[in-house]
Amino acid sequence: MPNTLPKKISNQTLSKREVTKERIYNSAITLFRKEGYELATMRRIAKEARVSLGLTYYHFKTKEEIVLHFYRETQIEVKQRATNFFKTTRDFKSRLKFIILTQLESFSDYKIFLQVLARHAGDPNHSLSPFSPETLLIREETVGLIRDALETSNLKIRDDLAAILPELLWMEQMGLIYFWLSDFSKSYINTKLLMNDSLELTFKLIKLSNFPLFKNVMGPIFRMYRLVKGNPLTKNR
Repeated sequence: MPNTLPKKISNQTLSKREVTKERIYNSAITLFRKEGYELATMRRIAKEARVSLGLTYYHFKTKEEIVLHFYRETQIEVKQRATNFFKTTRDFKSRLKFIILTQLESFSDYKIFLQVLARHAGDPNHSLSPFSPETLLIREETVGLIRDALETSNLKIRDDLAAILPELLWMEQMGLIYFWLSDFSKSYINTKLLMNDSLELTFKLIKLSNFPLFKNVMGPIFRMYRLVKGNPLTKNR
């Protein structure tokens, strides 16, 4: 919107603008699911939404912006549902499972186009990579949700591990999501089995971390974490 417009905008104008943006967004997601992300051009999205191409570009400069909006919207839903679930239990493992399963549920109707986006995951310079600067706020929001689940739970762990654990668990969650993308078992049972086994192992290691004899194992974990954080491709991302 041009800077020459007045700062005060009526609720009716805001409502109309947001409705238009939502229509463009929903039309884009529909096309992504029907035709695939790569074939759905901005012109096709505008036609599907029955708005001009210029208006489409006004709300979303690129298809990548639409996808980032999708990520933000799903994250908002996951956070709302998880926050309510946290009120029912202080068990951190139960909370973490709920976060992961809710995220998978929110993605379930969009698996086909997410499989295409997954091709960019390994390139931190691509805007749709979970490690890119463009996804930083979404990433921090997800890690923050895990951190909140931990800090308000009844799990007692050493402070140095508590500081990095949410990011480590986010990486584990990402691994499960990418496994899920190629899982065609009924009701994604293989993903659920992998989640249960991986979390079982993770929480056994967390419990062991409180014992002095486990210090020799914790050292390499912290070193690997610092190495990843200091990597030029991931630093400050």
